[in-house]
Amino acid sequence: HAYPSSSRSDGRLFSMCAWRCSGSSNLQMAISLKNNDIIKSSEVEAAFLATDRAHFCPKEVVELAYEDRPIKHKHIHMSAPHIYASSLEYLDLKEGNKFLCIGSGTGYFCHLVKHIIGPKGIVHGIEIYSDVVSFATAKNQSFEVPEIPESHSDSADTSPDTKSRSSSNSSANGPSDEILSLVSKYSRQKTLNPQYITGNCFDLKPENNIRYDRIYVAAGAPRSMCKHLSSFLQIAGILVGPFDDALLKVTRRSETSFSEVVKAHVRFAPLLRTLSDQDISDFSQDISQDFSEEEERESREERKNESRMCESSMEIEEIALSLRGNQGKPKRRRVQGPKDLTFKPIIWSSRSHCFFPSAFQKALTVILIYHKRRDNILARVSRSTWFYIFQFMNRDWFDVEVSEVELLRRLLAAETQSRIEAEARVTRAERERDRAMMMMQLFFHRGTNQDLTSDD
Repeated sequence: HAYPSSSRSDGRLFSMCAWRCSGSSNLQMAISLKNNDIIKSSEVEAAFLATDRAHFCPKEVVELAYEDRPIKHKHIHMSAPHIYASSLEYLDLKEGNKFLCIGSGTGYFCHLVKHIIGPKGIVHGIEIYSDVVSFATAKNQSFEVPEIPESHSDSADTSPDTKSRSSSNSSANGPSDEILSLVSKYSRQKTLNPQYITGNCFDLKPENNIRYDRIYVAAGAPRSMCKHLSSFLQIAGILVGPFDDALLKVTRRSETSFSEVVKAHVRFAPLLRTLSDQDISDFSQDISQDFSEEEERESREERKNESRMCESSMEIEEIALSLRGNQGKPKRRRVQGPKDLTFKPIIWSSRSHCFFPSAFQKALTVILIYHKRRDNILARVSRSTWFYIFQFMNRDWFDVEVSEVELLRRLLAAETQSRIEAEARVTRAERERDRAMMMMQLFFHRGTNQDLTSDD
C-alpha cells in the first residue's frame, strides 16, 4: 500500500528506516519505531502502544500485523507502520481537532488519531468499499486498549546501534513512565468512535460538510486532486497525503492560498474513481419514478424529521422554505442523482455533552444558570425547550475566533519548522553523498591495487 522510494535523497527517512521497525508484538513494534527515530513525540508513541495493529488486521493475515510492511487482503489495504508513524508526526495533531481520513480502510489510522485528539475531537473516514466499512465498524465495537507488560526488557531491541538512537522519552528497555501514563489516559478517556461512510471521495463537496483541522489521504492521488481535498481544511489546517508519488504536507494559509512541502517520495495504491461491476450495485443510483401527491407529502414529512440532524437553525430554515416552495405541485418526476456524501453530525444530549468543545459546554452552562433566575428573560423558556434548542446548535458556534496576529504566528511557526526539517534533510543527503563518494573511491583504489597486483 505504501512503498518507500530509495532513489531520492530527500526520502532518506523512509529508505533508511523502512522495513526495520518490525517486532513480535505491538509493544516491540512501537519501541522499534521510536528507536529508529520514526516516532518523535510522546503522543504518537502512546497512540501506537494503545492501538494494537493486529486487532485491525483480517484474521487471514494477522501473523503479519507487527511487521513493518504494507498488508493487502482482498479490498483491505494497510500501510507499513513507519508510514503511519511519520504521517502522524507530520499532521501535528492537537486535542479537539476535527479529522478526516480519505480511504479509512480498517480504521487503524483513525483509532491512532482518536487517542491523540481526545473526546472533544471528531474523526471521520470515507471508504469506497462497503465491506471494508462494515469491517472497520465492527472493529470499533470490539476495540480495547491492550495491556502493556510490566517488564519490557524482553520486547526491546537492545542492539548498540538502536540504543544510540533511543531518546530520553523511551529507553531501549521500553516506554518511559510519561508514555505509560499517556497510554493509561487514552484507555480511560471516553471518546466517540470514528464515523465511517461508504462512498467516493471524488464526490465529497466542501459546501455539504464541515471543515477539518487535519486531513490524511491514505491512497495515491493525482496532484490535481490536492486542491479539491485542501478545500476541506480550516485556515491553518494541515493535509498530509501522497500526490503523484510525493508525500505532501499542505497547510492552508488563507481562503485562497496554500503552502506545500514534499516530505518524502513514496508509492501508494491509487485512489479508486470507479468500482468493479460486482461492487457497483452497492452504490447504484435510484431509478427515476413518479410520485403521487400522497407519496410526495410523505416524503416532505420524512425530510422534516431528518431536518433535526442539521447543525444550525439556518439550515433548517432553508429546508423548510424549499419544502414550502414544492407545495401545490400535483406531481413531479424525481430523479435521484449521486447522493451527496455527508457525515452525520453529533446531536447534543445530556450524554453527548462531554464530546462537545469546552466553549460550547460553558455557553450551555451559562444559559442554564441564568435560566434559574426568575427575573431573567431566559427563564421565560422552559428547561425542556432549551434542551430541545440545544440539539440544533452548531458545535462551533461559541468557539473564539483566532485573531489574525495569532494566525500569522502559527503559520510562521509552521513555516519555520518546515525550514528546519528541510535543512536537516539536506544535511543528511549531503552526508549520504559524501559517504557514497568515499565508498566509491575506496572500491576504485581497491580495484586499482588488485589490477596492479595481477600485472605483477
